[in-house]
Amino acid sequence: MARPTQTPRDLPRLAKPGAGRQGERLTPQFKDLAAAFEAERARLSADTPEEIDPALVVVFDLAGSVKDFRNAINRIDGLEFLSELLGDQSDPDDDFHMTEREAGRTDKRVTHSLYLVMSNTKAIDELLRLFAQWQADPSASFEHGLGKFKTAFQQLTAIRRWGAEDRIRETGLRERWEETLSMVGQSVSTVLVEVELWHRRDAAQRAAAEAHVEEVITSSAGRVLDRSQIGEIEYHALLAELPIQQVQSVLTNGASAIRLLTTDDVMFVSPFTPMSVAPGTLEPVTQTNLARSDRVEGKPRIALLDGLPFTNHDTLQGRLSIDDPDGLGENYPVAARHHGTAMASLIIHGDLTDGGPALDRPLYVRPILQPHEFMPGHEQVVPNRLLPDVLHRAIRRIVKGEGNQPAAAPSVRVVNLSIGAQTRALTRRMSPVGRLLDWLAHSYNLLFVVSAGNHTDEFTIPADAAHDTDAARLAAMRVGFETALLRGILPPGDALNALTVGATHSDGLGEIAVPDTVWDITNPDAPAHYGSVGPGVDRSVKPDLHHSGGRALYTRPIVLPGQTDVAVGLARTAATGPGLQVAAPGRGGATNSTVFTNGTS
Repeated sequence: MARPTQTPRDLPRLAKPGAGRQGERLTPQFKDLAAAFEAERARLSADTPEEIDPALVVVFDLAGSVKDFRNAINRIDGLEFLSELLGDQSDPDDDFHMTEREAGRTDKRVTHSLYLVMSNTKAIDELLRLFAQWQADPSASFEHGLGKFKTAFQQLTAIRRWGAEDRIRETGLRERWEETLSMVGQSVSTVLVEVELWHRRDAAQRAAAEAHVEEVITSSAGRVLDRSQIGEIEYHALLAELPIQQVQSVLTNGASAIRLLTTDDVMFVSPFTPMSVAPGTLEPVTQTNLARSDRVEGKPRIALLDGLPFTNHDTLQGRLSIDDPDGLGENYPVAARHHGTAMASLIIHGDLTDGGPALDRPLYVRPILQPHEFMPGHEQVVPNRLLPDVLHRAIRRIVKGEGNQPAAAPSVRVVNLSIGAQTRALTRRMSPVGRLLDWLAHSYNLLFVVSAGNHTDEFTIPADAAHDTDAARLAAMRVGFETALLRGILPPGDALNALTVGATHSDGLGEIAVPDTVWDITNPDAPAHYGSVGPGVDRSVKPDLHHSGGRALYTRPIVLPGQTDVAVGLARTAATGPGLQVAAPGRGGATNSTVFTNGTS
């Protein structure tokens, strides 16, 4: 029997301008770039008798992409490929647009790729020579290994320097700084930022770049608190403290107002806020019918990187293997051990309301949280440390060992990570922690189960919808669709090799009486309103799956006369439910306390 034939798909193809038109468009940009190099050369050489050839980051903005272009870039003396990012989509125009075989020109938007390259003046001169050669005869052959430049010149929409706005446009720095000034004004004197440097191939160049950026920071009355290099993921970063005056300068005069954001060694500058978690309640419900856990033997298969659990809780005793090389437990009172206790409880028992079978092996626990310095009951990621470095060290200790110590838990194959960054993932490039998990998963044969992230801020619905539960439910769904971009996946949930888990509106508590003061406005088993939504980087499917996250109720707002919109926020249900029932630290030495929780963790 003959196989049925399929009609070939009419895939859109990129229409590009000819060499003459590209020359008209791009020659002025090449000249501007050459002038920028000359200006930088003059600036650097002003205080020295020797002429200095500056190194600047150049952006090749291509419509579409060019396979293996990085190899051609690295063949030109003076060029060093740094990174490839997703560019913004653009509307079609007469120069660049998509076509289909039957329909012809379409109105589909054009995708872009940004190729970021470190260049010196000599390399720019070589690019100008190649561009002129291509314009004169587009069919002429280039030297061996440089042929991809012909394709790149065809698709090149712009060539320019990587600038101050590029360094902060997607990191949320300006928005976070505006929020900081509006909330605390002059009551704080410093802010923290993560400064990600371009990862140079040469160690000496990396050292020189780091020294230069540190000099820029200290010359503005800032200081470096932590530094990290992880070559396998091309990560090179500094954690820096900047004076509040730097914030005011940027917000008043723009990104170019401070040296840090105009330094060519810098790729991105992001706000740094160690993730903090708050307890659902400080008044846990005491349960007298919890069976005390039996001690389990064997080697752990699952690791939890989180807060320090309450090890003597009835549901956890004899089931945890605690590894605390940083001594965080010395200043971690039982009353503050909320998040790690809850996560350990969920991994070992699931929803305690269901009463299902428990994990039959010990759970390896590595604390990476500690009590918050200023907020009682809250926990936060170890402050003044770069998160990729914290996680890198923790995983290497598990599988390879640390110093002269052997591997702490080489039998582990699954790592639960509900802790991450509070800033949303970049859409152009995977976050550093996402790249780290991808590399660790591949290198050490590990499965990372990570939270997609929670967005628990209030949302706004029309006041007219607040008079009816069904109308409010529909309005909440509409708001969810409209604000999807603001509720994106949080790092490291953007990792491709990790299992990123979202939350559904479900738990084991069954039917409950909902008081008039609260709403249940999420459809049963539907994705929870508080959960992060995809897609991931380059429109990858994220979250990978949804699982019971605990039902969340919302406080019914009071509508005042004349109001057009009302704010809707989460109700406090930790003491009464609904939600997932988990172990919790108790008062007065109680070892059988529980609370109800919800979230993507």
